[in-house]
Amino acid sequence: MVPPYGSLSFLLVFPLCRQFGLDQPGMALLPLILAMMAAYTASWCEQRQRISLNPMVDAVVAWGSGSGGVSPGRVILWAGLCRVLWQAALYIACFGLIYMLLAVLSAHHAIPALRAVTWSALYVAALLGAVLSLRTRQAYAVLVGTLGALALLIWGGN
Repeated sequence: MVPPYGSLSFLLVFPLCRQFGLDQPGMALLPLILAMMAAYTASWCEQRQRISLNPMVDAVVAWGSGSGGVSPGRVILWAGLCRVLWQAALYIACFGLIYMLLAVLSAHHAIPALRAVTWSALYVAALLGAVLSLRTRQAYAVLVGTLGALALLIWGGN
């Protein structure tokens, strides 16, 4: 999970699971996966916003040198307002799409109930996602080591 958007995922999953009674890990897996995709989309949108705001650096430099331009306060206000608006729009769109999908699946009693998925498995997946979000070689080494140890445990148990 991308750290700044963990709250987006939570705010998507919690009310939807509550609304549709998805209280088992296998049933909650679909909204969890879709919420993770929403968090990735939010991260991508943030990157696009940062790129689109790059030209404003020149405007702030011009303001600092006294040759017009835009004050840093106005740039920060503009960037903040844009961010609030696109994040709200993204949340509303993602919530609406996931809600409609779950409503259709629920009406047809087709929400997958994967009984093999346990809370422990979801916690391990979340932990690995947190490690991957660090985006460092050491984090990837921890991931490979963890997966290797898990493979050895599974292989040794058989």
